Amino acid sequence: MYPYVQMLESAAQAAVTVAFRPTFCVVALVFYAFLSKPLVAALRDATGLEPTSSALKLFVFLHNLALAIFSGGFFFCVFPAFYAFLGQQGWVALHCNSELWGSFLGYWAKIFYVSKFWEFIDTWILVLKGKEPSFLQLYHHIGIAIAMYLGCVYECNWLIWPCVLNSFIHTLMYTYYALATCGFKSKWAKLLTKMQLGQFVMGIAFSSSSYFFQGCLNVGQASSMVFIQIYAVGLIYLFYQMYKSKYKKKKTTSDKAQ
Repeated sequence: MYPYVQMLESAAQAAVTVAFRPTFCVVALVFYAFLSKPLVAALRDATGLEPTSSALKLFVFLHNLALAIFSGGFFFCVFPAFYAFLGQQGWVALHCNSELWGSFLGYWAKIFYVSKFWEFIDTWILVLKGKEPSFLQLYHHIGIAIAMYLGCVYECNWLIWPCVLNSFIHTLMYTYYALATCGFKSKWAKLLTKMQLGQFVMGIAFSSSSYFFQGCLNVGQASSMVFIQIYAVGLIYLFYQMYKSKYKKKKTTSDKAQ
């Protein structure tokens, strides 16, 4: 079995190498932003795929289940190493010591970056269902791919926060989506949106520690952290607008009905 494992590891390494070429990143983001939606819509129309078809439901379920398993596995691999490093070396080292990147973060952050292209499928599923993806969808997926790319290129310790927080939230979120595909409905959706907002605020607050430690960040690391924090502020605004539109509108309608 060992040769097959070695082949899979080689294939994964090759995929990561390709994903870190600047041309790949640019082409992938341009394709996603401008070309993928009409192409997916054309595929939907050509195949006559119906939004309620069993085939689409199965695809959506498997996609969400796979991302839930990946996110959960990622979190349970990264969090213990993060907790051990923090306990042994402290808060300053967590943000400033390059050993963090070399010990485990560099390996996992690169995998996490590649997974952000996988999540483009979330948007294409909406198109397959005949829905129009929101600006929030595009902003979210494009922004995090750029932020993760910059963070990996400059070997930034602050990447520990999106890796830990986002993988945890995505484990819950994609598990809920997979269950929802099977007809499961609950009030957890509202809580998940609040938790998503919470992770953005926590990420900004915790990573900002780096600004206060002298010599902690080089120019590239500081610039990339400014980028992801500005991006996160935009996410907070857009998610909050979505939250108000989706949940407060329902409450108003319910109050009027009473």
